[in-house]
Amino acid sequence: MLTAYKNVVKKDHSFSTFGFGILGRLPLAMNTVGLVFLISSVRNSFALAGLASACYTLAGAFVGPRIGKLADVKGTRKVLIPITVLNAFAITAILTIGVHHTPALLVSSALAGATFPNFGSYTRTRWSRSLTDDRELGAALSLESVLDETAFVVGPALAGFLFAWHGSRSPLIGAMIFLLIAGFGLSLTSTDHEGHVQPEGKHGGLLKIPYVKPLLATLVCIGVTFGAQYVVILAVAREGGRAAEGGLWVGLNPIGSTVAGFAFGFIHWKISSAKRLTASLLVMSLGTSGLVIFHSYHTIVLWLIIAGVAIAPALISANHRLKELVPIHRLNEAFSLLGASISMGITIGASLSGVLVSHFGGWHGFDFMLGATVLACLVSIIGIRGEKVEN
Repeated sequence: MLTAYKNVVKKDHSFSTFGFGILGRLPLAMNTVGLVFLISSVRNSFALAGLASACYTLAGAFVGPRIGKLADVKGTRKVLIPITVLNAFAITAILTIGVHHTPALLVSSALAGATFPNFGSYTRTRWSRSLTDDRELGAALSLESVLDETAFVVGPALAGFLFAWHGSRSPLIGAMIFLLIAGFGLSLTSTDHEGHVQPEGKHGGLLKIPYVKPLLATLVCIGVTFGAQYVVILAVAREGGRAAEGGLWVGLNPIGSTVAGFAFGFIHWKISSAKRLTASLLVMSLGTSGLVIFHSYHTIVLWLIIAGVAIAPALISANHRLKELVPIHRLNEAFSLLGASISMGITIGASLSGVLVSHFGGWHGFDFMLGATVLACLVSIIGIRGEKVEN
């Protein structure tokens, strides 16, 4: 199916979509890390840094879908440019006022999270509206998931490099520069800048659309697993006196996922996206169960890779499924809601896993991860069974 990838890359807007898309994803991966670097250095408080990061993440989760809905109605260009400017203003406020005053820090962090453009939703919407061939769309969504994984590998590392090279403020400044380039670049090259007329009649929320609720619930559970894995893996590494290897272990999940994401896009699937999502979650559960059964530093690398292989296929299938369920004129809102669901899960997972690891030890944190993954798989199965009953 290499032809599908070639056809996608040859599209007139592919360079701007992928190029500005990856630049826009980097700040998302850099900002939370940058906040921790900044606040822990200037205010000497990891607790305050964590609180600011939580404000940033939760505000984005709640406000992001509403901004996506506005982009569906008004068009990408009319929405993306203003929120890009607002986000740059909020980051500047953190760096100048917020860093010295706690209330200002929390407010500006929340504003930065609320106004951060969900570049993945804009680029996926562009592909979903411009590609009619299902194979090409599958290839495009696969590449989008690969870009997600790449950003979350490169972003934190880049933030750490900037911090070491030029001080505690530099990660947020660097992220803001990427944001401005990506925000203006993607908006000025948008193909749907006039927006989409919303059909008359009863609209209702996206949650009223059949099967959207179980899909989003599944993504929250997946997000819990994502949020927990960084805490748990680093805790296990520290307990074994291998703290230096912890960062490498964390990177094994997205690396395996990136390779699987490319391979996933090569296949012309004959089973539904809902079943592909469930199958991916089953593989993820099996990989995580190995970490629960074998508390061994000799096999941890193998099981982390196996568990990570299913991440990109699961997210690709979820994006494809959402595109099938939601009307095309509401895709920005829908993809933003998908990202918000994962973000909420990440916040929950990071918080709960930290408490569990502190009380029961790092290895038992994998029990929590397995529970979240199995729950995601069960919710996905329930969604499929609901379809069969209705049909």
